[in-house]
Amino acid sequence: MEIYKELWYQTKSEYNKATAFENVYNMNVEVLMSNPFFVRRIKFGEVKHLEWIKERLDNSFKDSIELTSKK
Repeated sequence: MEIYKELWYQTKSEYNKATAFENVYNMNVEVLMSNPFFVRRIKFGEVKHLEWIKERLDNSFKDSIELTSKK
């Protein structure tokens, strides 16, 4: 989590004209683009696997809301 916190601050610094909502989006884009597994799937044209991940990311977003509200 410390790495993602630092990414948040770096994203805010890099995109300092963006709103907090836009920076959450920007951070997510950078996380995906930096992931070697994700990049390989794109390069090999294995987009169907990415659709599976996309669905699970939606679920992880919902789970994150739930877990954060319990803290």
